[in-house]
Amino acid sequence: MGILRPKQEECLDAIYAAYMDGIYQQLIVQATGTGKTVVFANVIRKMRSLLPGKALVFAHREELVDQAVEVCKTWNPELKVGKEMSTHYCDTDCDIVVSCVASIGREGATRLQRFGEFDIVICDEAHHSIAQTYLNVFEATGVLKPDSKKLLLGFTATPKRKNLSRAQKKAMTVLDDEEMLSLKSVYRKIVSKYTIREAIKDGWLVPIKGFRLTTDTDLSDVKCTAGDYEKDQLSEVVNTRDRNSQIVKAWLDWAERRTSLAFAVDIQHAKALAQEFRQAGVKAEAIWGIDPEREDKLRRLKADEIEVTCNCDLLIEGFDAWNVRCIILAAPTKSCSKFTQEIGRGTRLEEGTGNLLEALKAGVHLRKKDLYVIDTCDNNRRCSIVTVPSLVGLSPDFDLHGGSVTEAIDEIEKLQEKFPDISFAELTDLSKVKTFVEALDLFAEPYSEEVKEFSELTWMRAQDDSYVLAIPERRDVSASRQYWNYLHEKLHITMNELEEYELSITTVNSERKLGVFNTLKEAFETADDVVLRCRPDRIKLMQRNASWRSGTASDASKKHLKKLVGKKPFIYCLCPVGPLCSGVAGTLCGICKKMQLTSGQASIAITRMKVK
Repeated sequence: MGILRPKQEECLDAIYAAYMDGIYQQLIVQATGTGKTVVFANVIRKMRSLLPGKALVFAHREELVDQAVEVCKTWNPELKVGKEMSTHYCDTDCDIVVSCVASIGREGATRLQRFGEFDIVICDEAHHSIAQTYLNVFEATGVLKPDSKKLLLGFTATPKRKNLSRAQKKAMTVLDDEEMLSLKSVYRKIVSKYTIREAIKDGWLVPIKGFRLTTDTDLSDVKCTAGDYEKDQLSEVVNTRDRNSQIVKAWLDWAERRTSLAFAVDIQHAKALAQEFRQAGVKAEAIWGIDPEREDKLRRLKADEIEVTCNCDLLIEGFDAWNVRCIILAAPTKSCSKFTQEIGRGTRLEEGTGNLLEALKAGVHLRKKDLYVIDTCDNNRRCSIVTVPSLVGLSPDFDLHGGSVTEAIDEIEKLQEKFPDISFAELTDLSKVKTFVEALDLFAEPYSEEVKEFSELTWMRAQDDSYVLAIPERRDVSASRQYWNYLHEKLHITMNELEEYELSITTVNSERKLGVFNTLKEAFETADDVVLRCRPDRIKLMQRNASWRSGTASDASKKHLKKLVGKKPFIYCLCPVGPLCSGVAGTLCGICKKMQLTSGQASIAITRMKVK
């Protein structure tokens, strides 16, 4: 046994506390590579005094089952652990039964009846929980019965689905199972969350650096099945000599010949891509589920004897090889869960690293300090594909240019902090911030349709589709005080993995959750009420339709705006109020013959001109 990390300890404590509060169906969101298998192995130990009966752990791939068996044995040496799947039958007196959903969840399966009751049921890769095979397991174990006090734990690394706009929802003609059902139908509460961004910042995963390869391949006519592209059609479109050669060239230009894992659409695509690499002098192999040389190729991959391994639907979940330092995404997908798992094959630390930040600080020589991801981005006029920037809530079209994805989101959040009246949700390139702002209508309202319907305040939509309200500082704060002396209070509304809306407040040194709501409307109404009750002295500054916004722009704001405009043409009057300039909003200036500004227009224009 080893030593649990602080976040793992926190997760175990959260599970225990939630159970004591009567939350028996719990969801844990934890990034791939941060030790979730260790967590659920320790849950059994921690809950032993309350739930001394048998525990069931199940997943949907054999690799995950084998890994869970070994980890459970390591952390629970006093308990009997058995593998129940396919031709493996474990003893009925096992304390921990580890199985595959295909063996115990298919219609009519009776294998679980051999073991009697389970006190704890742990579902790995819980984003699959709404599939019928998983629901069959929940029904067989009774964990969803209203009077059940058994503990159901679901673990997933999958980020929440990106919010659909109303136009997107209206345009959808077919809903897949994931759209019709929600994890909320299985789990009552998310009791712990540890995102890939947090894990990278804490030093438990390597930083991700993204390279965007844009192709002319058009996916617009490729049909979708069960929420993702139809494989046969997709392969026919993307498996071309031209596109494959572009991927090879990108790898040669950017990857520094790192040991790489490429994700292809199907077997033929994997073979063709591998062949293209070999013709360029790269040691490459294709691998698939029933490949007779599968085990030998995996051994050679882990021994760095293969430079690029092209696989299809095989090395996605349950495969760990820390020496993979580059991921090639050659198979476009609309599935967040699949994409997250693919990236997770390369984010693990080098064996023996411990904490990456501490190791680097101590000067430890490491072969793996980061992960390169080559993101092949094709054209699709109908919908967005999932890309590396999507992992942290950036626009799918964002180009990292080989930079760190976490550093990019940090920079954009700084911009949002500095310019709260501008939405950077559609920004696609950090090097083009000024161009992005100049392309905006200088006086257009920056508020989304949901904000305008549900709130009267100046909420901005952020990069991850959350909503942020910056609360102005108190007027009596001294202008000489530094940034960190201010509170910088902000309210946030964020949709979680259970499709609930979480309301929280942050300051420079704290974060506190204020509530969880079923609808966005309820979240906005509550948030606005909080501001009205707790910050009444600043409410007018945040009201979109406050009377001051329609009033006349002051000479001071005109003067400041004139300085920002410089010699550029400006359609509104910036003349100081005088005999020939009434300064009344909506009237023409007698000097420049231009329309007068309102205070609201001046405020928006100044904010946007500052960025320029």
